[in-house]
Amino acid sequence: MHSLRVMLHNELRYQLRSYRLLIVAAVFFLFGLGTPLLFNYLDVLIPAEDFVLPEFTATDVVEEYLSTVAQVGMLATILLAMGIVASERDRGTAAMTLSKPVGVGAFILAKFLALSATLAAGAIVGAAGAYLYTFVLFDDPGAGNFAAANMLAWVYLVFATSLTILFSSHFKNQLAAGGLALVILIVLALTSGLVVMREFSPGALMTEAQSLAAGAGIQNWGVVAATLTLIPLLLLAAWHVFRKKEL
Repeated sequence: MHSLRVMLHNELRYQLRSYRLLIVAAVFFLFGLGTPLLFNYLDVLIPAEDFVLPEFTATDVVEEYLSTVAQVGMLATILLAMGIVASERDRGTAAMTLSKPVGVGAFILAKFLALSATLAAGAIVGAAGAYLYTFVLFDDPGAGNFAAANMLAWVYLVFATSLTILFSSHFKNQLAAGGLALVILIVLALTSGLVVMREFSPGALMTEAQSLAAGAGIQNWGVVAATLTLIPLLLLAAWHVFRKKEL
């Protein structure tokens, strides 16, 4: 536990020193503010004679914001996580770290927790901006459902983090790690409408988040349970893979 605390402290400091936390928070905040602003001024951007716009509601804005988090947030997560282990193996810093009294489990878990905390901070900032501007420009989207929906969105990003860390532990090439994680996440998203996938696939988690934000509640709890189960399993797989790699 001591080595995990030390590693986690170092990783959190790195998130601050490298401005990753600031960049992630800024990106989420811009999308949080930008989505309701875009919907509000869409009639100005698109002339009425070209296209008749529907009357947008707070639910429409929130669903679009969550969709943006799923897409842009997923890409940001992969970019942050794809070199989290691979780059340290490539530079040789992983061997230096693990030559100290630090286990492979603490090494991987600290990186996972630090990046998850960074994503949580970004998600909170973005959600606050989206909620405030949606409330002012449209209507109250419902604080409870909105917060719960954003929590599910964060869980989806944490799942993407654990998946990318698994491939980052396997490959020295971080582009290979990020590319493979991206392909799998896209496949999961594209197949999320299938019956079995809709009930258990992490790719359907954002659909549940949007349903929750719309006030319909979670339709398939199996999706949430499967995602929460897969996250530690992916980290366990990353530990198993990495401890057998030559540093």
